[in-house]
Amino acid sequence: MSNLSVRDLYKTIARTKTHLVQSKEIATTCVCPYLFKMAYPFGVVGGERDYLVANTVHDIISLASPTTILDNWLQGKTETDYEQIAKAIDKDSEGIVERAIANAKEKARTDGKSAVLETFDYEVQDRFHGLLIGLSKRVMKKYEQPKRAVTEITITNVKQCQEGRIDAIFEFSDGRYALVDWKTNDINKSSGSGIDRWQLVANFLLANYRYTGDENNWSKCLFGSVVYYEGAYLPRFPLNDEWISKVKNDRKFAYEILCGGRPHAQKPPFCPVCDRDGESSSDCRFYREDSRQALQGNLPVDYANIRKLLLKRRYLVLDERAETHKHKFVISATIDNLGEIHGLQELEKTGVIYSGYWVDSTNANSITLVKKYVNDAKIILLEPRKVVRIIGKENEGIPLLACINEKGFVKEIDETKLVIDLDGNTIAERAKTQLSGFPIIIIPDEINLTRRVLEPMSKFHRLAAEIMLPSCSYPGNQSE
Repeated sequence: MSNLSVRDLYKTIARTKTHLVQSKEIATTCVCPYLFKMAYPFGVVGGERDYLVANTVHDIISLASPTTILDNWLQGKTETDYEQIAKAIDKDSEGIVERAIANAKEKARTDGKSAVLETFDYEVQDRFHGLLIGLSKRVMKKYEQPKRAVTEITITNVKQCQEGRIDAIFEFSDGRYALVDWKTNDINKSSGSGIDRWQLVANFLLANYRYTGDENNWSKCLFGSVVYYEGAYLPRFPLNDEWISKVKNDRKFAYEILCGGRPHAQKPPFCPVCDRDGESSSDCRFYREDSRQALQGNLPVDYANIRKLLLKRRYLVLDERAETHKHKFVISATIDNLGEIHGLQELEKTGVIYSGYWVDSTNANSITLVKKYVNDAKIILLEPRKVVRIIGKENEGIPLLACINEKGFVKEIDETKLVIDLDGNTIAERAKTQLSGFPIIIIPDEINLTRRVLEPMSKFHRLAAEIMLPSCSYPGNQSE
């Protein structure tokens, strides 16, 4: 494969549907397919929430998992010991907690967000402790100490058009792995039948791909859990085949919609949003009624034309969304055709990827990578503010797009050094911890702004209906 053919591959793939369905989107579809259609293509975005506490706890536990949690992991303890284990991890994690809280407050200030609540420190510490109780009480007592933990890892399986960011993977000495999702957004019990379960199953498929190259190979999967405040949900193994089939079917449904298709959606017997009159229920009722009236030909001509124009524009936006993932498709196709070693060499010759870097240091929210050797690869495309993904190339046959990685922006570059800005000091600390010791490969990435672009179209669509349609014929469009 010549340099020209790699460039031709970009042109060819750009004309295909290079969409990736996220694990969270699959889980949403499993609960109710209309909930996925609400976001894609209709563009309904949930109300603004303050996730500062939840995100800070996520940052803390991503740093604690491979360090203080592993150091204090004890198996087979009695019901009275889990509190002591949690307190030991709390004590050893004091520095991590303090830095994460300080960084979160500073980021909130610089981003111009409202003042942090006085109880912020307590809520972060309490929620972190609650997760430790759930882990030690329900998970540690059943399983031996892992040898390694990988956190906040984005795994991309191009062949199955799926991608997801997994909170934590614990690796054991016998080569098996365990998957953990931390529920940090509230202190309520995790659901064993809703989005929590379906997202866990979807992430299992990605983890299987990481460790075996095949999402259907469960030989290295030991267990999975959703850990919440003072408890955990652990599905029984082997997983129900119907669950796995449902996740794959709903992944296909979501993918077809993203590609401009019109697969049939059916409201389930119970939807936790509409049937509980939850957030976005009014939007869902509106769009279901809007689609029904359009199918029956009952809409006024002027409104029907506006509706068609908006839907056409929305699907054009989805086509643009596909472009954000084209680099991964080109990289995957090249490696598949040439093998990983020769494929990476060809990609580097073409200037698609860059290798030879190693982690040197961090400074605030930036990480510095240095080159230990200078090759002939061009670096002109790594100019400041370019979006890139830093990949630590792991051994043991792990696919490139399933290795540990972080996303950032190029800040500075010369022939021997590359400085990348990450989204916060804590993320830079995590990147240094996880990526150090691995050869670094830099690949191009993009920012996905699809939902932000679609949201104004949804608001205009509902406004047009409110003005041009009788409210009595549109129960979903009544003023709230």
